[in-house]
Amino acid sequence: MLWSKTRRLVAAISLFSTVVYAEKTTCPEVLKDGGKIYRMNKVSVFEGEPEKRVDLMPDTDDNMVWTLKPSQENVKAQHTAMYLVCRYKGTDKTTTLKIPASAKKCTAWFGDNKKQFYAACE
Repeated sequence: MLWSKTRRLVAAISLFSTVVYAEKTTCPEVLKDGGKIYRMNKVSVFEGEPEKRVDLMPDTDDNMVWTLKPSQENVKAQHTAMYLVCRYKGTDKTTTLKIPASAKKCTAWFGDNKKQFYAACE
């Protein structure tokens, strides 16, 4: 009897943890093109298709954080999506990623030195 209660508890925890898990969208740190490697150095967030829109400003000038709730509501009403555009030093090529509708914020930050730059939405 105890074993079956434990199994049920583990199953319930597993089910709950998959329900609360949110997708994470992360920019590739580097872009490889024709034998060259370009390191990411900028990121943009868009409401709707990037080609047709202006990128959104971060919440403050001090942080590189975009709170997505108002924008997620806007794109849902317009039947479109949000996008994360990863930009790389030394090339005009970009990586464009669709931000999941469940994402609450996007963040960009520097690693141990100014050469390491990361961005993700979750």
